[in-house]
Amino acid sequence: MEKSIKKLCYLALFCALAIVLSYIESLIPLYLGVPGAKLGLANVVTLTLLLCFGLKEAFIVMLLRILIVSMTFTNFYMFLYSLSGGLISLIIMCLFLKTNLFSNIIISIMGGIFHNVGQLLVAMLFFSSTVFMYYLPYLMLFGILSGIIIGILGEIIYLKIGNQLKKRG
Repeated sequence: MEKSIKKLCYLALFCALAIVLSYIESLIPLYLGVPGAKLGLANVVTLTLLLCFGLKEAFIVMLLRILIVSMTFTNFYMFLYSLSGGLISLIIMCLFLKTNLFSNIIISIMGGIFHNVGQLLVAMLFFSSTVFMYYLPYLMLFGILSGIIIGILGEIIYLKIGNQLKKRG
C-alpha cells in the first residue's frame, strides 16, 4: 500500500512538472519556420517516466498533461494535435525501448520524429489535404534535433534518479 502511494506521489509530481514545462515553453516566442515546431520540453517527463516506470505510467501522465494544458492554455484543435503526436511517439518509444537495441537518445529521436508525424496526420485529416506533406522533411529535422536534446536531458535525469525511482516507485 505504501509503495503505491509513493508511486502516485511521484507521478503527480511528474505531471505537475510536465504542465509547468509546457507552460514555460508556451511563453518562449520561438518561430522555427514551420508552424507548430517547438522543442517539446514536457516530453522529457514522458521519456523519463517510460524509462523509470513503464508505458502505463508514462501514458497516464502524458494524457493528464495534454488534457490540463489544452483546457488551460490552448484549444480543442491543439488537444488533438498534442494527443495524436503524444500517443504515436509514446508507442514508438516503447517499441524501441523493448528491443534493448537502442540508446535512450535514439529512442527519444524516434519519439520526436513520430510526434511530428502524428501531428502531420491530424493536419491532413482536418484539412483533407496532403499539402502538409511538404512540411515532413522539416518536421523530421526538428524531430531529430528536439529528440537529441530531450534524449540527452532524459538520459541525465534517468542516470541521476532512475534507480531511486525504480526502487521507491
